[in-house]
Amino acid sequence: MHVQEIPTSFYRSIYQTSENVYLSRSAEAGSGEELTGRIDDILDRRLATTGGLSLSDAAELLLLVREHPLPEARKAVKDAARALRHRTFGHGVATMVPIEVTSFCSSTCRFCGWRADNKAMARMAITGAAIREQAKVLAAKGFSHFEIAGGDDLKFLKDNLAELIRGLKQETSAVNPDARVSLCLVPMHQEHYEALRDDGLDCVLTWQETYKEDLYNHHIPAGPKAWGIDHDLRLQKKNDNSVGWLHRMQSQELAIRAGLQAGLGTMIGLAEIAEADILSVIMHGQKLIEHYADTIQPLIIGMPAWNAIPTEETDRRATERPPFEVEQNFELLSAIYLLAFPDNHAWVFANGRVNPTVQTDCVETASFFTSTLVQIAPGAYLGLDGNKVPRDMFDRVRGLPDGALSRDEILSGEQFVHYLDSHENFVAGFEARGMNVIPDRAKLLHADPPHPAVVAAE
Repeated sequence: MHVQEIPTSFYRSIYQTSENVYLSRSAEAGSGEELTGRIDDILDRRLATTGGLSLSDAAELLLLVREHPLPEARKAVKDAARALRHRTFGHGVATMVPIEVTSFCSSTCRFCGWRADNKAMARMAITGAAIREQAKVLAAKGFSHFEIAGGDDLKFLKDNLAELIRGLKQETSAVNPDARVSLCLVPMHQEHYEALRDDGLDCVLTWQETYKEDLYNHHIPAGPKAWGIDHDLRLQKKNDNSVGWLHRMQSQELAIRAGLQAGLGTMIGLAEIAEADILSVIMHGQKLIEHYADTIQPLIIGMPAWNAIPTEETDRRATERPPFEVEQNFELLSAIYLLAFPDNHAWVFANGRVNPTVQTDCVETASFFTSTLVQIAPGAYLGLDGNKVPRDMFDRVRGLPDGALSRDEILSGEQFVHYLDSHENFVAGFEARGMNVIPDRAKLLHADPPHPAVVAAE
C-alpha cells in the first residue's frame, strides 16, 4: 500500500479535540427547545445525504445522552437512525460468534477478569482440534462470522494462532462459503496481519478501551497492552506506557494496510466524560475512512461495556467505574454511531454485554452486526451437548481439577458476566421484527477474493 501512514500527532490529538468539541457544544447548548430545533435540522440534513455528521453535529447529538436527555429528541435520533439503517442494510442482520482460545494473559487491565494478577480465575488454552470441533458445531447453526478472541497470551500468538486461523477458516468454509474470521487479541504489527491474512484472516477487532492516554495507562499499568510487543511477538521492555497506548490507537490502520477489515470502539463509561470518548471513536473512524477511501471495508464499531467479572472478590467496578447507565443509553448511542458515519461505511456492533431485548432493539435501530450465543471461556461450545470435555482439547489448564472438564468448570473461567441466549432465540427475535440473517460478506465495499489458505484447502 502506497498511501502514507496517518501521522502519530493525529492519534495523540483525538481525545483532547473530541473533549474540546463536546464541552464547547455543551456550553452553547441553550434551552431544550433550541437544542431540539438544532437536532431536528441535523437529522434532516443527514437523511438528505449519504455522508456522515460533522464532529460538531455528532457532539450535539451526544448532549442527549446525559446532559440534556430530552425524550422527544432522543426518539427523533433513534427514528432517524432506523430509517438510515433500513436504507443502507434493508432487513438484513449479520451474526457473529466469539470463540475464546486462551484465557492466559500477561496484561493487568483493571476491568478484566483475565488480568494477570487475578489469581482466583481458572485459565485454559485450547488446541487446534478444539477449534475445529467448535467450528463444526457453530457453522452448522448458520453462523458466517467467527471471532477468535482471548487474553494477551504471547506464547499462544507465536505457537498456535496461525494454525487455529487456518483450521477455523477451513472447517467453516466447508459448511458456509461466505464464512469469515476475525481476530480480537493484543495488537500485532502489519507483517503479522499480512501473514495471518494468507492463513484465512479477514478482520481485526481492537477496542481502544479509552482514547484518554493517562486513563488508559491507569487502567492498564503493565503487560503487552501497556508496553506493546515487538516484531518478534515479544513483550517490549517496561516503558512509560505510551508505546502500548499508541500501538493500540494505530492497530486499525495496520490491519487496513494489511488488506483486512477493522473494528474500533471505546469502553462505554470508562472515561468520566464518556461522550468525549465516543466522539473520539467517530473522529478516529472518519479519519480512517477519508485516508483509506479506496481500500477500506466498513468499519465495525464496537460498544463494549464494563461488566462484572465472575470472581466477585476481585471485581473493581464498585470503586473504579464512573457512574454511567449503559443499558438505558445503549440504543441511543448505537443510533448516533450509525448517523455519524457515511452510508455503508460503518457496521454498528450490538453485543451481548446488554440484555437481549436491548440488544435486539439496537439491531432494529442501528446495528447490522451483532453477536449471539456469546460465551466467554475457551472451549465453551464443546460442552453444549452436556458431555464433559476431554482434557486433550486443551493445550494448557490451570486452576481446575484433573481429568475431563464439565461445562460448569469451563464456564467458571469466563472473562466477564454477560447475557447468554441461544442463537436460535435471537434469530426468532429478529424475524419477529421483520429482519433476516444474512452473511456480512454481502455488505463489503470492495472485492473480497478467496484467501490462499482456503483455496489450497479446496
